[in-house]
Amino acid sequence: MDSRIYCWALTINRVPTDEEFWSCARVIEEVFPESHLAAMIRSGAPRSGGLVREVFCQLMPILMMKQQGIPRSKWRQYQTENGKRWIDRDLERMHPARHLVSRMGYTTSADLNMVVLAAAQGKTNHVVNIGLSVRRIAVQPDRTRVKAWSQTIAHKLTQFECRQLSGLEDWPRLSRIWILLTIKEALVDGLGQPQDFDFARIECDVPNEVVRIDGQVLLGWEFRLFCSTQECVNMKGKTYHDHYQNTVAFYRGSNLTRIVFEQDPGDAARFTTFCRLTDLLKVLHKLVE
Repeated sequence: MDSRIYCWALTINRVPTDEEFWSCARVIEEVFPESHLAAMIRSGAPRSGGLVREVFCQLMPILMMKQQGIPRSKWRQYQTENGKRWIDRDLERMHPARHLVSRMGYTTSADLNMVVLAAAQGKTNHVVNIGLSVRRIAVQPDRTRVKAWSQTIAHKLTQFECRQLSGLEDWPRLSRIWILLTIKEALVDGLGQPQDFDFARIECDVPNEVVRIDGQVLLGWEFRLFCSTQECVNMKGKTYHDHYQNTVAFYRGSNLTRIVFEQDPGDAARFTTFCRLTDLLKVLHKLVE
């Protein structure tokens, strides 16, 4: 199944003002009036970090379709029973056979100042099998010792994975843990399973490109991993940099599983569109056209 993967990555590079945030929220109300998020906005839900990220996550498919030059009146969002979302385009003069493979399946993920959308184009039953995980490469909470933090998440890893991490220095250990966890999170998302899925049931042998669930080798999935570094400004005006691990999972239906690291920034740029909050705000009024 040769569907192309697309990503849109938004950096919340500064704290949005209340006016800017509620302008974004009103776009969600207008485009997706029947969504749970629109209902929360109408009810006057208090602004929080989680709500901000949820609003920007829902803005991402609108931005994606706008950048593809498709007017809002020409597309509609659908959702499967297990919450997998896809978009159907109502394009005039499109051949029926072409229309069948024009659906866009997508998913979103966010962590702190990074919001990402991953999408695939093709037949509906293919493109909905896409998953995504975005994680800041850091301990939680900040200033926790890496070794102590790794013990708190050890229940999400298998004994094999823990052995692979033993003896590593802090930064390599931290990076590899987030590689493992984002692969698992992206796979669970791609399968349409709840995020409370027992991650210890999934085992990743990354160097050998082998993933197992309940001891059985997983076939047909492709995992694309890339790191991104984002420059942000805090409320005091101080500039800082955040590092993120991004992992996209997509079911291609082949007889093997691939784990691909996009280590060169140019490789990730081939399928990822990067933008900042300031860029989004400039085109916000055009998203509903």
